[in-house]
Amino acid sequence: MNYRIGVDTGGTFTDIALLNDEQGDIYVTKVPSTSEDPSSAILSGVEQLLKDTGISEKQISFFIHGTTVATNALLENKGAKVALITTKGFKDVLQIGRQNRPDLYSFKARKPDPLIPRNLRLEVSERINYLGEIVQPINVNEVREIIRQLKGQDIEVICVSLINSYTNSTHERLIKEIVESELPNILVSLSSDVLPEYQEYERTSTVAINSYVMPKMKKYLYNLEENLSQKNFSTDIFIMQSNGGVISIETAAEVPSRTILSGPAGGALAGIVVSNMTGRNNLITIDMGGTSLDTCLIENGNPYFTTMSEVGGFPIKLPMIEMHTIGAGGGSIAWVDSGGALRVGPQSAGAVPGPVCYGKGGDKPTVTDANVVLGRLNPEYILGGKMKMDVENARKVIKREIADPLGIGVEEAAEGILRVVNANMVRGVHKISTEKGHDPRDFTLVAFGGAGPVNAGDIANELGCKEIIVPKYPGLTCAIGMLGADVKHDYVQTVMVNTADLDLEELAENFMELQNSAITQLQKEGFTFDNITLLRSLDMRFKGQAYELNVELVSSEITNENLELTIEKFFEQYIKLYGHKPGIEIIEVVNIRLTAMGQLKNNLNIRNRNETVEAVAVNPIGSRKIFFNGKFINSNIYDRDSIAIGGRINGPAVIEQLDTTIIIHPEQYAYSDMYGNLLIQNKDQ
Repeated sequence: MNYRIGVDTGGTFTDIALLNDEQGDIYVTKVPSTSEDPSSAILSGVEQLLKDTGISEKQISFFIHGTTVATNALLENKGAKVALITTKGFKDVLQIGRQNRPDLYSFKARKPDPLIPRNLRLEVSERINYLGEIVQPINVNEVREIIRQLKGQDIEVICVSLINSYTNSTHERLIKEIVESELPNILVSLSSDVLPEYQEYERTSTVAINSYVMPKMKKYLYNLEENLSQKNFSTDIFIMQSNGGVISIETAAEVPSRTILSGPAGGALAGIVVSNMTGRNNLITIDMGGTSLDTCLIENGNPYFTTMSEVGGFPIKLPMIEMHTIGAGGGSIAWVDSGGALRVGPQSAGAVPGPVCYGKGGDKPTVTDANVVLGRLNPEYILGGKMKMDVENARKVIKREIADPLGIGVEEAAEGILRVVNANMVRGVHKISTEKGHDPRDFTLVAFGGAGPVNAGDIANELGCKEIIVPKYPGLTCAIGMLGADVKHDYVQTVMVNTADLDLEELAENFMELQNSAITQLQKEGFTFDNITLLRSLDMRFKGQAYELNVELVSSEITNENLELTIEKFFEQYIKLYGHKPGIEIIEVVNIRLTAMGQLKNNLNIRNRNETVEAVAVNPIGSRKIFFNGKFINSNIYDRDSIAIGGRINGPAVIEQLDTTIIIHPEQYAYSDMYGNLLIQNKDQ
């Protein structure tokens, strides 16, 4: 019997899910993350789970990992020392950027300094035009002189981004050959490999990010692979991408920028599973962990994708699931600013020292401390009772840091902390909903992550969502979602042509070239034609605009009729996003894209069977007073493992389980569906 393992490493906890391939049974565990070496928590957690289930390493047929190593290296400015080689006259592209301000109305707003300082941005004489024609051959002697300048400067990676290299990579590849011959211990990253698209700033920024995180990611991935091999794991290890697909360790090590939103992408995939299970096509997912909240919108059963994002103030132009992340988690620190206003985050207590109530040396009040003071968290039940909470110390710190400076009581201060962090999260959800033309009232809120179900009721009320769904294992949902991922590769080619001038035969040939590359790659990875899926799309915009929309082709057959239908889809998407259509007649196709998926066997794509369940009573295991809207209310406590299908619970109530706590507000009730999901609705619905 074969099993699959999914691992999601977060800032506070590492989540591990084990799936029985044949029967679909899932086993889970959760261990504290080890920030100094994330693989340490993975190994100890996996060993513990296998020991508890009696499963051997040899039975593991698939291992997928969502990692924050690249993300943290970028956000914490702990990446590699990188040098850039670029075309003469373009060394300041990273500094100049796009001239847009991080905050339109702030006089103090500053862009982050470039990842590569000016003294390490070096120029070489060469020129290729936009058609890919060599106008000025590269000066090889200059390249060798640049390499001599870099010797002895402890450079770890050299990234290369030449103007118009997306149309012709000859010069970039020549530079790579010379660097590898002169400096064999230095890593090289080419923009034509990472992002073969026009827009020199975004391309250079993306390859700079890729280079910056590459050494740390390589070391981590190969160390993890070696350690698992020593533990008798024989399966290949796959890494979660930001686009919702998986790639091999080798690919992730060469293009680690594809994993910047690795963990959160698993949550989006889990949202798709919940949609299939429950028959709810429109969902907003909130994944609240210890450090941050990730939110994603799913419409008609699928998330939206973007090719342009920003992480830590740095543009990254790669295909990824459209998500929004804010610094709001259980470990977010509450503080009073100089004007006397209560603030929460984005600073986090993380795993170490963690919230005050964890008793690991934390001395700043956090969201988790507020929840335990208000009775929402059971101080005796965290991680199934393996971890105790210091409630009194949490009260003292909230009193000292928040209540006394504001002149209010401890409970009022704790409730204020929750209101502020919930308001922050609601603003985050608006980024992917109302600001994109979607009304949150038309969506079901899916809450997961260790802290998501604790705060979901307040967030749903603010958004106007009529229903909340809490998956069976909310604290491990991302890890479980990853188990349903497929291998995925994205290919792109810039064409920059008006739709009226589009040569359909040439367009079909361009797609065929991308298709051949995709099939060759997937066949190397063991896939056959029967389990390969290809999706074709166009990046389109009105003439003169700076940004484009990605529109999937209505058919793989390239005809005038299908092109016209695709243009109509572009109009529909544009009007939905911006509310109007400009009076411009000319439409440009900027890029053509091909997404290639190798379909892996999984049992997570469960379809809703439209079966109703009969309501049954659930017996509480106890009760305690919980603070709701300014007063303590006696509330029943339930063990989620004892809630049968159809089990109904009236609020106010608390439902406890290994990986999270679920709060049912006084005006709500909850019931369990046939898959073990908990559906929460208002009593008057």
